Amino acid sequence: MSAADSPKSDRTAPILDWLATDLTADADLELAALVRHLDDLGRPEISRNQFHRCLDLLHTRALAISKMHRERFAVATLPLSVSLHRSASRLVAALGKVASGYGEVLAEVQHRLVRTMRRNPEVISAKALEILGEQLTIAHLAGNSAPFEFWQRAHGFFQGSRAESPADAKAGGIPEATLKAYKYLLAFVAAQPEGLTSAEISWLSEFLSANAKYVTIRHSVPSDPGHGWLWIDLDQDAPPVSINRRDPPAVDGLIYFTAEELARRTTSLIEQLEGEGPEPANLPAGLSRSATATLLRRVREYWASPPHREHARRRNQYAVSVCSGLETIWKMLREPGTARQNRYASEWMVVNESPTGYAVMQVTGTANNLTPGIAIAIRRSDEEPWSLCIVRWIRAETPEQIELGLQVIGNAAKPVSVGFRNAEQLRPMRPALVLPPVAALGRQQAILAPAGTYSARRFMLVSDVQRLYIAQGRLLSLDIQTPAVELFQYEIDPYPL
Repeated sequence: MSAADSPKSDRTAPILDWLATDLTADADLELAALVRHLDDLGRPEISRNQFHRCLDLLHTRALAISKMHRERFAVATLPLSVSLHRSASRLVAALGKVASGYGEVLAEVQHRLVRTMRRNPEVISAKALEILGEQLTIAHLAGNSAPFEFWQRAHGFFQGSRAESPADAKAGGIPEATLKAYKYLLAFVAAQPEGLTSAEISWLSEFLSANAKYVTIRHSVPSDPGHGWLWIDLDQDAPPVSINRRDPPAVDGLIYFTAEELARRTTSLIEQLEGEGPEPANLPAGLSRSATATLLRRVREYWASPPHREHARRRNQYAVSVCSGLETIWKMLREPGTARQNRYASEWMVVNESPTGYAVMQVTGTANNLTPGIAIAIRRSDEEPWSLCIVRWIRAETPEQIELGLQVIGNAAKPVSVGFRNAEQLRPMRPALVLPPVAALGRQQAILAPAGTYSARRFMLVSDVQRLYIAQGRLLSLDIQTPAVELFQYEIDPYPL
């Protein structure tokens, strides 16, 4: 033992003693201890060898603590409660400190200050990127985006892991362990997690831990870019950008990736989930079979052909009334009179808009039970009809500041009840909304119903707002499925059974 390390027991003993104990059931207590010991590890009297010794142990403990918190976030809705939001913020900061520690170690290795078998660049970078992957996942579970300088840090670990010896990888190449951790970040963000529920994010994270390896990365422009390629500028603190949305700039330092192979494998899983056979093996728990298939269909489209924005967003600022939730909208539209309808609404502010959507921010009231995929009704004044939207994404930097991205699906709606025939039996009637045809989209009249309503081709439709109307409808296409609602086009069946 060197002279510099002899007082180890006085310096790192409390940290090592804590790391030697088992995790308790109190997630907040464990997080507080992690934060405290990370602060202690940064004290100047801690030698570099002691720092290195504790960092890997803290890496393992931090991931275990994060898993405990994930289970709480996965069943929560946005905005998180004040206590959950505080826990998420502290956890994101703690994971960032662990990653920063690996950044220091990597810089020391690159300057030849430390060089051991455990301090190779590929080992350091892989562990750091694993921590960053967890940090990004927790941030999205809390309704936030990636922390400041997150992508620049991730790109730095990716580039800093290049092997110097061909013993286990081509000289100058990226080691497999680093690639796997970096591909997780790429596949995760390409799935647009801001549009997923907390339970879906948690499930997707576990799925990608085993399957992100199927992402393909290139350091040169692909010969056939197609619609599935994205590019990244490693010199910028920015996430990947779809070639579909914006052409890459003519600069050095770009890499390209596609998740098309992952999308193809996902297609096979969807077919098994929707078939009559057993459920595919080794899938994460937490979602039902139908919910898993719905999630995989959505992320498959993002991986195979990332969406592009058809219309530019224009900044604006005006107040609107917002009513959230399909059942609440259904009840509101059945109420006669503006005053009664406004009881169901709260005031929000439009911050930008396009012909097909809005971004709105909460102004008054307390928003709760918000999840991506729910229905939202919005109107600017009492004289205008309610426009129907679906929440595409949610941002909640604080419990009091909520921003929603909305996709317009109809400029009017009528409340009805629908019930599908299944095995010659009529299922219970459920509240739904009839949306008028949209000629610009080539869409016939459609029905917005709670998720899980559709189960056959034919259904009964009942309207009793002004007069009683009963008809049999025939489903033409299922156009949108989210965890909360589904939208399908239909026609009145001229030959009812």
